[in-house]
Amino acid sequence: MNKLYLLVLVIVFSSCKRNNTSISSANASFIDFTIFEKEKIKIDSTYINEYKNEDLKSFYKNYNNETVWESKKYRDFIISEISLAENEGLESKDYNINSIKSFEEKYDDLPDSLLVKYDLILTSSIQLYLKHISFGKLNPKKLYNDWDLEDKKLDLNKLLFDCIDNDKFEEIVEKCKPQHIIYKQLKSCLEILKKLPEDQVGTIDLQQRMLPNKKNNYIPIVKKRLLYWGDMVEKDTILSTLYDAKTLEAVKTFQARHGLKPDGVIGRSTIDALNFTKEMRIQQVIANLERWRWYANDFGNHYLLINIPNYTIVAVKDGDTILAQKVVVGKDTRPTPILESKISNINLNPNWTVPPTILKEDIYPEAEKNRGVFRKKGLQIFNNKNQEVSPYSWKKSDANKYKYVQNPGRNNSLGLMKINFPNKYSVYLHDTNHRDYFSLNYRSLSSGCVRLEKPLEMAAHILNDTTKWSLKRIIDTTDINHYNKLRLKKQLEIDKKYAKLMAKDPTLVLEKKVIPKPQLKTIVVKVPNDIFVHQLYWTAWETNGTLQFREDIYCLDADLYSKLRY
Repeated sequence: MNKLYLLVLVIVFSSCKRNNTSISSANASFIDFTIFEKEKIKIDSTYINEYKNEDLKSFYKNYNNETVWESKKYRDFIISEISLAENEGLESKDYNINSIKSFEEKYDDLPDSLLVKYDLILTSSIQLYLKHISFGKLNPKKLYNDWDLEDKKLDLNKLLFDCIDNDKFEEIVEKCKPQHIIYKQLKSCLEILKKLPEDQVGTIDLQQRMLPNKKNNYIPIVKKRLLYWGDMVEKDTILSTLYDAKTLEAVKTFQARHGLKPDGVIGRSTIDALNFTKEMRIQQVIANLERWRWYANDFGNHYLLINIPNYTIVAVKDGDTILAQKVVVGKDTRPTPILESKISNINLNPNWTVPPTILKEDIYPEAEKNRGVFRKKGLQIFNNKNQEVSPYSWKKSDANKYKYVQNPGRNNSLGLMKINFPNKYSVYLHDTNHRDYFSLNYRSLSSGCVRLEKPLEMAAHILNDTTKWSLKRIIDTTDINHYNKLRLKKQLEIDKKYAKLMAKDPTLVLEKKVIPKPQLKTIVVKVPNDIFVHQLYWTAWETNGTLQFREDIYCLDADLYSKLRY
């Protein structure tokens, strides 16, 4: 027992004896015994070294290798925070919560040896917890080869020193958690899901579609699942096998919440979404919480944010969403990489040098059957001397010696505009010659790059220069018809001048000047301001209490959850 604590007791009891009074729980309640802490205990460095943890060693070195957690207030905070780890999608058992609670229950009676052990467990546990809420439990670079996120830097011990020395536990630990609105929405999702009753509704084992105003034996299960998720409120026709009007409206609501086309047709995608159980959705949210711990804490003041499975991009500046567009992303065999970078320049009228993967998997197999594919796709072939090679002299054996280029134009695979930013995957944001893709609901169709629904509007937003690069000038610069009109106007002026000269002297011998047809030229515009690109992946969130889910197009959620709970 602490010597100061004993001394106070002796003084109190002596005073009572002199005054012939006794100490009851009532008249002793004014004494706050929690302020009397145990003395610090010296820790043998051997015990610290057994943990093989440099952070732990450094922490205790700062406190002269003595116990640190004598304050009950601090211990209670750690216990409370770790006990609520499940709210962050983590598990309190990873941080020795049962051992910590067991030690705490007997704290006043612990011998020095166990006080030392308890102190070490508290420190290692809170250090690990802070790491996990700051960086994530797992390292994405060890899980994926198509993720390029900057390593986060955080001095855990410095944070803990500040917590202890300045009594800022709650404030500092909260700041370690991602502050992004999506992370907070995911935590809200988890809370909503956990409050739902047990999911005992059956699954829909059906291959064909269910259509409105038709009967189907699975319709009662569809209705039960819609009721469970709150998309349907009427129970009066729950046992009917008719796909009625009320069910149709509920299905449309459900489809909209899941990023599906809200047409009321219960097809494969809608059935798959209906078959998700409460537990499966909880696991999905937990996987998404982990991903958001990997992402940068600060996206910058001005950035483009792409949600790959939601097929959307937003431009955010000073906290306001300025633009929102649809996008097309990589197919599952050529996924769009997750990355964070900064825009360097914009190419107007870009040419396209076909990347190796597309050449190998798409172009070469077609060219072996028909050399005409090069002309059909508008591709020119160049040798290492930059001399054009005829498609009909092309040989598969020499294919890798050539460069394959598509000239600027509306039919170019990159369309009329390309946004460049440094990354190791050679991907970028760009226009497309497949404008029809944006009318589709499922848009995982590209070869890895992200295609923009309204590329020229995005270029105008990024350049933000109404004098040099207004939207109208960008449109004119990328429109061959604009140059044809200028050519025609200039040609008419020349012809008119020529006619006047001939009218004055018909004997003049003049060569009539003909202006050649214009061609689009690639223009590279540097982006001087810091505008960041965040190509990220999340499949769940909530909006005003309404749960939103998206198809896990790259099948990452279940796999990540299993690794988190190995």
